[in-house]
Amino acid sequence: DPNAGCSHDNTTNAVECTCKTGYSDTGVAPNVVCTDTCTITNGGCDPNAGCSHDNTTNAVECTCKTGYTNTGVAPNVVCTDTCTIKNGGCDPNAGCSHDNTTNAVECTCKTGYSDTGVAPNVVCTDTCTIKNGGCDPNAGCSHDNTTNAVECTCKTGYTNTGVA
Repeated sequence: DPNAGCSHDNTTNAVECTCKTGYSDTGVAPNVVCTDTCTITNGGCDPNAGCSHDNTTNAVECTCKTGYTNTGVAPNVVCTDTCTIKNGGCDPNAGCSHDNTTNAVECTCKTGYSDTGVAPNVVCTDTCTIKNGGCDPNAGCSHDNTTNAVECTCKTGYTNTGVA
């Protein structure tokens, strides 16, 4: 096999072949068939990792896929959903999810909060603190106790004449 290194046994002088780094023997003895280790059970990498080879040594390298973070201790790669680790780096008032196409982390402000960050950073600010939450200047801004949605309530002496 071209992906094997062969030598002679010191005692018997029999030919011995061993797969090179990055390859695994998938042959039935005495045949040596060297197969790219990454094509065999993902090279032993976590199911949420990609398997590749080091450019210099050809050793197997496991790299977590987008949306996953390595929580293992070297040399073990354990890929954990990034959203389960410190809310994926999102603002505490944001929900963490993944893009349907790329699986990249997406931060979305929760109800009652508005994104005041500069892309790609999401900074969730209480909507009532931004231009009175969109409420009339003669109304107070508050949040619904159940949904946290913005609620506008006319101040004393004013009547709601607008359309929601």
